[in-house]
Amino acid sequence: MSFSQKNTSKFSVHYNKNIETYFLAEILSAEHRKNNKDFELYKIKECSVYQPIVNKALKKYEYLKNSEIAIATAKINDILIDKYGLFNDILMNPLMYHQEFPATEWTNEYQFSSNNLTAEQNKEVTQLIRNYLSELSKFYSKENIAQFFVENESFYNGGIKEYNKQIPVGFTNAMEQFYGERFNSYIIIISPMMMWPIENHEGRGIATNVISKSGKTDVYEIASPFVRVENINQFGYDNQFQARFLSVHEFGHSFVNKEVYPHKAQLKKFKGLFEQSNLKEIMIKTGGYGDHQTCIAEHLVRLGEIETAKIQKDFERAKKLEEYHLKNNFIFLPLLEDKLKQYRANRKKYRKFGDFIPQLLEVFENSNIEFINNALAQNKK
Repeated sequence: MSFSQKNTSKFSVHYNKNIETYFLAEILSAEHRKNNKDFELYKIKECSVYQPIVNKALKKYEYLKNSEIAIATAKINDILIDKYGLFNDILMNPLMYHQEFPATEWTNEYQFSSNNLTAEQNKEVTQLIRNYLSELSKFYSKENIAQFFVENESFYNGGIKEYNKQIPVGFTNAMEQFYGERFNSYIIIISPMMMWPIENHEGRGIATNVISKSGKTDVYEIASPFVRVENINQFGYDNQFQARFLSVHEFGHSFVNKEVYPHKAQLKKFKGLFEQSNLKEIMIKTGGYGDHQTCIAEHLVRLGEIETAKIQKDFERAKKLEEYHLKNNFIFLPLLEDKLKQYRANRKKYRKFGDFIPQLLEVFENSNIEFINNALAQNKK
C-alpha cells in the first residue's frame, strides 16, 4: 500500500522562511526572556543535541544573541503572556499571512481576534504583531538569512520527503466527508527550527489558516520534529503514527474551532464543571489546555481524527487513536462517539459538522463533577 499523497493535489508539504526565521529569532531571544526563561534555555540545551538545524543556527548566529531582534522577540512574547495571556502559537497565523521573506507586504489584511479579549485588546495585539513582523522582515534581509536556507536546502528537502511518505492517500477527502465542507488546500509546514523536547516521538503541531483576497481558505499545520536525528539519513519526521496524528489533528482545528467558539453561552455552561472538577488541573498537565473552551475544541478535534480513520476503513488507526486519547484524559470521547450516531444517520439535516455542534456541546454541559472525577480516577489505574 502506498502512503504517498501524490493523487491529492490539495495536499502538500513545504517549509516556510517566515516561520523558520521567527523560530531562529526565538532561539536568539532566550537569554532576554522574563517569562518561561528556564524552559526556553532548557529547550535550546536539549533540542540542539538532536535537531541539526537548531545546532547549525546556534553556531552560525550566536553573535546575534544581543541583537535588536533577539530583544524584540523576547519582548513581544513576554507582553503577549503578561498582558493578554497569549503564547507563541498565535504568531503562526500572521507569519503565514505575511508574504514570504524577503517580501515586506502581506498576502491579505491581517487582524488578530480572540473571544477572550475585548475589541480594543484585539486591535492592540494586531498592531503589536504587525510592528514585530516588520522588524523580523528587516532582520531577514539585513543578516542575509536567505543564505542559511541555501546552505541547508538538502536537509529541508529531506524533511519534506520524509514527512510526505508517512501520510495516507486521500485523508483530506475523508476529512471533508466527515466535516461536510472543503478548503482550498491542506499544507504541512515542517519546521526543523522549532524546538520541542522529543519524548516518545511526540512533537508539537500548530494549526492555522489563511483566507486569500479571493476568499479561498488554505489550512496549515506547522510541525516541529518528533524524531531525534541520529544519522545523516534522518530529518526528524520518520514516525508514521505521529505524522498522521498531527496532520489530521491540526487540520481538524480549521474545521472545528470556527464552529465551536461562537457558541460562547453554551460553552460557558461547562465552565464550572471544568474548573470545579479535577479536569482543569489534569488538562493543563496533558497539553496546557487550561481553558474550558479549549478543552471542548480539543475533544472534538480528536473525535474527528477517529472518525476520519474509520471513513478510510483504517480501523487499526482508529482504535489506536481512541486508546491514545483516552489515556491522555479525553474522557468525553465515548459519549461523543455515541452522540455522533445521530449526525451520521441524518446528514440531510446536519449537512456539516457545525450544524451538529449544539448537540455535541450537550455532552459537556449535561455532565457532572462526579462523572468527571471518576473517569479521571479510572485513567490513573
